[in-house]
Amino acid sequence: MDRVWIAGICAAALAAAAAIARAEPPVPDTVVRTRTGLVQGETVGDLRAFRGIPYAAPPVGELRWRPPAPAVGWSAVRDATAFGPQCIQLNASGAVRGSEDCLTLNVYTAVPKGASKQPVMVFIHGGGNKRGSARAPQFDAPPLALHGVVVVTIQYRLGALGFMAHPDLSAEGGGSSGNYALMDQLAALAWVRDNIDAFGGDAKRVTVFGQSAGAYDVSALLASPAAQGLFARAGVESGAALPGQTLALATAEAASQSLVGAVGCDEADDVAACLRAASAAAIVANQQAVPALAVLEPRVLPVEPMTIFSARGTPVPLLIGSNREASTTLGDDPLLPLTADAYVARIHAEFDGDGPGVADRILALYPAGAYDSPAYALIAVHSDMLEACQVRSLALAAASSRTQPVWRYLFTHRLQNDFTLNAARAFHGEELYFVFGNLAAILGTDYAMTPGELLLAERTMNAWTNFATSGNPNGFGPSEWRRYEARNEVILQLDQRAAQLAGYHIPQCEILSNLPQP
Repeated sequence: MDRVWIAGICAAALAAAAAIARAEPPVPDTVVRTRTGLVQGETVGDLRAFRGIPYAAPPVGELRWRPPAPAVGWSAVRDATAFGPQCIQLNASGAVRGSEDCLTLNVYTAVPKGASKQPVMVFIHGGGNKRGSARAPQFDAPPLALHGVVVVTIQYRLGALGFMAHPDLSAEGGGSSGNYALMDQLAALAWVRDNIDAFGGDAKRVTVFGQSAGAYDVSALLASPAAQGLFARAGVESGAALPGQTLALATAEAASQSLVGAVGCDEADDVAACLRAASAAAIVANQQAVPALAVLEPRVLPVEPMTIFSARGTPVPLLIGSNREASTTLGDDPLLPLTADAYVARIHAEFDGDGPGVADRILALYPAGAYDSPAYALIAVHSDMLEACQVRSLALAAASSRTQPVWRYLFTHRLQNDFTLNAARAFHGEELYFVFGNLAAILGTDYAMTPGELLLAERTMNAWTNFATSGNPNGFGPSEWRRYEARNEVILQLDQRAAQLAGYHIPQCEILSNLPQP
């Protein structure tokens, strides 16, 4: 009898405990064990945010201009509520800011963690490979992570610290130098492969995507043998690594000589040691002649990306696109009082050196009268030259084999509640606010989204996360996104009303893509 009574009491207690557990939501788990130690993040609304996690050792001293070394582990719980320093760079006024100790990443997941492993989206920021960081407001605690994915943003070495090649460094590297920034990105992807399951991510469904210089880097990673198996899909937004935009190793080595002399190492017995002893600030302040471009070398990028794509197509599903008026935040003023005659003179000044008749052909394809003002005609030329036609070239090559799908877009939305932003139209980087879902701090403004813009953001996030989940962005809204193919070149116009565009600016790009690449 006593045993029956005790068993009944135990059963009742277990039932009560289960009822309490069902009634009370679980406490968000903000402590996660990585392979190098425990990290303590924080809850931000409906998200868990883990910031400033080292994915490699600080690339300082003897580790400067070497492949990233493994991060050193820690024993106590590491605070992961604050960002790590941005990588050292020059700001807009030419002042040095940031730190050389900057190889960190940030992870964002929904609360509570999903019952099954979620796709992972790893973002590489832009900035000409000389500036920028993962700390920017549009990337922090992104609503994108509430759409069934884990979001990771990374930092990587910039400028000369990320790309400089030198004969002494090549000798150390078995015939390779340069591409340290790409090696950092590969190390971050390897960290994701080894650790993301602890955050609820699926290491077999990783999408690497980048914008501007980050898109350039992603197109290089797509062609890198060292990147095989580190990601299953890729996104290229407003950038591409085209012929002429990668450097032969000897060319990159020669470009470093002015920096070597500027920091007083040209007469050193051991140039590499002298360069590593120089201050990071001195390196960055004197890096102007060092191109922040990928180097063709055997360790990371032995063959030019377009050669690979033209022969084999893209190795993974690819989402790729550009913004229609990209140049409005890259140097062109849409409110410039430019006359039609001044526009014609400007085009001749820019393109007469590219051959007889080139400027006249461009003027015939971009007549001032076809645009709201001559300034917007100039913007159309520059935007196609800087973005749309470069993206088209990469998309065509990537789609050539048809073994993996390519999905191309043109972002065209004009922000409606700010005069200056509206005049800039679909400017370089605008789509990122919709992709990440951080819709207020647009170019430093306190922007108030319209209901239609909020819906566009939801549909954009759904498209990007659908792509991360399955390699196909469809299902985001009422419009069909057709696979991009050379035979018809159908792309999706992304705006409040999405539409299919066939053959967007093909004649224009046939001219501009054959000119020297900027």
